[in-house]
Amino acid sequence: MAKDHDHDHHDHDHDHHDHEHDHEHDDIVILEDEEGNEHEFIIAETFEVNTHLYAVLVSADGSTEEGYIFRIEEKEEDGEAFLDFVPIEDDQEWKEVERVYNELIEEDEDAD
Repeated sequence: MAKDHDHDHHDHDHDHHDHEHDHEHDDIVILEDEEGNEHEFIIAETFEVNTHLYAVLVSADGSTEEGYIFRIEEKEEDGEAFLDFVPIEDDQEWKEVERVYNELIEEDEDAD
């Protein structure tokens, strides 16, 4: 299970985005929960920590403002490359990712 991150103060554009924050053009990610139910998420943010790429995913239907951070891994299946969103289960990795993410938020707030 991914660890949650309070996402309330994260409603503004960020300088480190590769695109403008327009939900019509955001990437949609579909993830399955433990019961096999599919949920749509929007990639709200991506950032790098120790050569790994991470994504902040928020509910596509707006049912919650809570964000979830996943590690992005490139995988291949049947010759097709795809991105997999992997929950962070290692406490040390989580602490480092959370620290970097909080620094990014502070930089964005200072820029406003």
